Amino acid sequence: MHTILIQKRILLAFLLGLLGLTLLVLGWQGAPGQMKRQDDGAPVSANNMPAARGTAAGTVPGPPRQVQDVSRDGAAFFVEYRLDRERTRGQQLELLREIINNPQAAAETRRTAQERLLAISQSMAREVEVENLIRAKGFKDAAVCLDDRGATVVVQAARISPEEATRIAELVSRGTGVAEQDVVIIPRP
Repeated sequence: MHTILIQKRILLAFLLGLLGLTLLVLGWQGAPGQMKRQDDGAPVSANNMPAARGTAAGTVPGPPRQVQDVSRDGAAFFVEYRLDRERTRGQQLELLREIINNPQAAAETRRTAQERLLAISQSMAREVEVENLIRAKGFKDAAVCLDDRGATVVVQAARISPEEATRIAELVSRGTGVAEQDVVIIPRP
């Protein structure tokens, strides 16, 4: 009886971790079929870049003080995103290690946990690599989130030109194996 409770707790914790990750990804990407939108309401993806709105240069004028505040908020966003991602992944990895190290867990369950552990580790490495490559291309910062459906890239920039979006999508595709059309790019000032 005691053994069954431990296995149920581990299974419940594992399922809650997966649910948490799923909710995080859905919250980050929006509901299925929903396009991400820029602050001005224009959808953004590698194949669907926004048209310039506002002034002739495609920007909305504002006091320089607001731009500086937004820039600080943007940097804080990327730091907070990475902390949340690491915390969530750390919880998942800990739970998977518990399952793998539990001698009472079924062999199939441990094998599945090992595969998931490896997949998460590889995904983490690819995300960091692609983020560094995007920064090397001249962007201030970037955050990449890989999942089974594709990749979401948040780039610290007020706007992204179609050429930049294509370059980012190609870079993400080469670094992760995700098809270019499955890369969603979101500019964030």
